[in-house]
Amino acid sequence: MDTFQALDAARRRHSHPPAAGSDAEARALDAFAAFFSSFAPDRIERLLPATYAEDIWFNDTLKTVVGREALAHYLRESAEAVEHCRVEIIDSTRNPEGEYLLRWRMLIRFKRFKKGQDTESIGLSHLRFDAEGRVVYHQDYWNAADGLFRHIPVLGWMIEAVLKRV
Repeated sequence: MDTFQALDAARRRHSHPPAAGSDAEARALDAFAAFFSSFAPDRIERLLPATYAEDIWFNDTLKTVVGREALAHYLRESAEAVEHCRVEIIDSTRNPEGEYLLRWRMLIRFKRFKKGQDTESIGLSHLRFDAEGRVVYHQDYWNAADGLFRHIPVLGWMIEAVLKRV
């Protein structure tokens, strides 16, 4: 299932997201921001059930994951691969369908790549919430080359070589 099919399915299954300007909308956005404000394995276990619905469809440009249990496994592995990771929500926009576009800045320090060096990336998340304010659709758009791939020893060198020729 591609992102457009997943979004259409989420819209059909969850046709009543929190109302614009409501307390429920504010709580949903706050819960999402809190979840990624300090990306650590213990926080994933504790905050995931209140942040993501059971039937979540998730794509971070690196991997597509369906279901909260699979997402928990993926995010736990991701969090264990970093010394620290923090995402700051810069702003958000609600579209006419009741979904959100959140612009963010991520600061991350990997355990295996460029040890001791922070990496910064910017991106955008497209979210849809269920009636309880949990994320049912999450599609990220970000530059994975700058945010991750350039920091992998051989791959980073190859990306730099390609960019010099462009």
